[in-house]
Amino acid sequence: MMVQSLFAVFWLSFGLLQLPTLGLAAAYSPTGNAAEGALSQEYNSVIGLYLIVWGFALFTFWIFTLKTNSVFAGIFLFVTIAAWVLAGAYFNVGSGNYVLAVKLQKASRTSLPLTGGALLFIVAALGWYMTFVIMAAEMRLPVNLPVGDLSHFWPSTDIPLSEAEKQA
Repeated sequence: MMVQSLFAVFWLSFGLLQLPTLGLAAAYSPTGNAAEGALSQEYNSVIGLYLIVWGFALFTFWIFTLKTNSVFAGIFLFVTIAAWVLAGAYFNVGSGNYVLAVKLQKASRTSLPLTGGALLFIVAALGWYMTFVIMAAEMRLPVNLPVGDLSHFWPSTDIPLSEAEKQA
């Protein structure tokens, strides 16, 4: 549940930063022109820093998912890298290097193989797969899809309730 809340906060806040009706980009233009402000170095640096900070938060969650399964770990690994790649794209837009910014955002024959958009497509596919796995398990469907259990690589920290009460 916490993961879904985290992603909701991230995508809603990132979407609000891009929403033209809020006029955030216009504040970065001396004339109040939103299009001009959206190309300013300051505006793009703010978005880039925002994505770097979120990247570190997502990286922290990736570390925690290493005790669960490969699908969740993959989701957080790819979304972390995507946040940092897209931060680089915004910094390049701010400095006027539009060619590299586009290459960091979208995959093409001449760009990098794993760009921000491609990484987020992988995240969406893994998220859809995990949603299907969780819903199938909740509905008791006779479908047992693999998620790559990673818990057996870590020592068990489960303490029976009676043991926990004795320690308290």
